[in-house]
Amino acid sequence: MADVSLPSHTPDAPARPRRPLRILLPLAVLVVAAAAYVGAQRLAPGAGDGVALGTLDAVEVAVASEVTARVTAVLAREGDAVRAGAPLVRLDDAVVRVQMAQAPAAEQQVLALQQAKYTIGAPLTGTVLRRSIEPGEVAVAGAPLLTIADMQQLEMKVYVLQRDLALVRVGDPAMVQADALPGETFPGTVTWVAGQAEFTPRNVQTAKDRANLVFAVKVRVERPDGRLKPGMSASVRFAR
Repeated sequence: MADVSLPSHTPDAPARPRRPLRILLPLAVLVVAAAAYVGAQRLAPGAGDGVALGTLDAVEVAVASEVTARVTAVLAREGDAVRAGAPLVRLDDAVVRVQMAQAPAAEQQVLALQQAKYTIGAPLTGTVLRRSIEPGEVAVAGAPLLTIADMQQLEMKVYVLQRDLALVRVGDPAMVQADALPGETFPGTVTWVAGQAEFTPRNVQTAKDRANLVFAVKVRVERPDGRLKPGMSASVRFAR
């Protein structure tokens, strides 16, 4: 009987790798990364959406004496509301009073003007933030005695990227939103735009904007009703 040779078994060739899977996975990662990047850009201050971040501050005025004399009375405490012109500090004017008693009539008017400097009045209507002097201490001419803030005129200093500077001009309206009062907006006005660019300050910069040039801008918040407080973090949107 003739031998019948059976065909030898040949193993199947290895399956080719599924290249589409290798291509689609990196593509999906890129799409997600791009979406995250766009989202971050829209949230970043000065990223072309007319929004910048900052902190609300009060306009503060330091009250000082024009003369050096001992303090006899301090008529305001920290937290007190004061009106412009109201007396705040009284100084010892004994020497001036003696001079007035002995001076001829021609010199009385000059001495009266000098004596007026021994009663220090509030330069504006506001709230006493700090009291740095007590009765019995000596007030040195030019040294701050009290600090008063105009709580009705809060302002923000923000930094705008140079590519967004066309959105901001002095006198333009702006809308301010405080982080502590979500959903509420307060009207504001641009009062100052820096004439020179600077690098983004570290306390407000993002990693992407580290090397970008910015312009400082001040926004005055109009007629706050007491809910806005100095030190609150807030965002400002420019209307232009």
